[in-house]
Amino acid sequence: MKTKKIVLAVSMALNIILIGAALWIINAQGGMKFVSEQLKAVGSDKGFPEYYVQKKSIFEALDTPEADKIFLGDSITDHGEFPEYFRDERVLNRGVAEDTSKGVLNRIDEVAGRKPKEVYVMIGVNDIAAGTSMASYKKNMERIIQSFDPKETRVVVQSILPVNTESFNNEISNEKIHQFNETLEQLAKDNEAEYVDLHPHFEDENGQLIKAITIDGIHLKGKGYDMWVEQLENR
Repeated sequence: MKTKKIVLAVSMALNIILIGAALWIINAQGGMKFVSEQLKAVGSDKGFPEYYVQKKSIFEALDTPEADKIFLGDSITDHGEFPEYFRDERVLNRGVAEDTSKGVLNRIDEVAGRKPKEVYVMIGVNDIAAGTSMASYKKNMERIIQSFDPKETRVVVQSILPVNTESFNNEISNEKIHQFNETLEQLAKDNEAEYVDLHPHFEDENGQLIKAITIDGIHLKGKGYDMWVEQLENR
C-alpha cells in the first residue's frame, strides 16, 4: 500500500511539472493567442488532400505584392497559364486541383489579403461530384464573395463550365451544373459582384463540353483557355 502511494505521489508530481512547463511555454509564446493560432493551424487543413495542403502552405509563404488579377478555383484554373495572357499585369493563379467551395473558403484569407484589383472565381464542379448540397454551396460561395472589400476588389464570378458525358465517362450532370450556375448568378447579383456566363460558349449543339477542347470531358486543352480568356476580355 505504501509503495502504491509513493508511485501515485510521484506520478502526480510529474504531471504537475509537465503542466507547469506547458503553461510556461504557452505564456512565453504569447498566451492563449498562441494556443488559438496553433489550434487553427492544426485543424483548418484537416481532411483536405495533401496537394491542397501543400499548395495552401506555398501560397501563404509567398511574399507577393498586391496583384492586379487573381484566378481562383480548382484544377481547371490550376492548369491555366493565366499570367501568359496578361503579361503587362501582375497575375496570380490560385487554382488547386480537386478543390471545392469549402476548400476555397478555407484558404480565402490568403487570396483576399493580396488585395487584387480583380479576382476571377470558378469553383463548383467538384462540389457537384461530391454531392455537396445547394444550401452548403450557396453559403460557401456567399462567404467567398463577401471576403473581398468591394472598394478594393472587383469580384468576377464565373459560371461552371459544361462537362462532356457523351464522349467521356463522366457522371457529373450538366443539368446540375445549370442549377448551380443559376445560384451563382443570383449570388453575384445580390452581392454586387459581376457574373460572367462562360457556359454557352463552351457547349456544343447537344449541351456538352466541346470535345475538341477537352482532354477528358472536364479539363481543357490550350484552345479552351484561349476561349476562356477571350470571353473575359470581350465581356
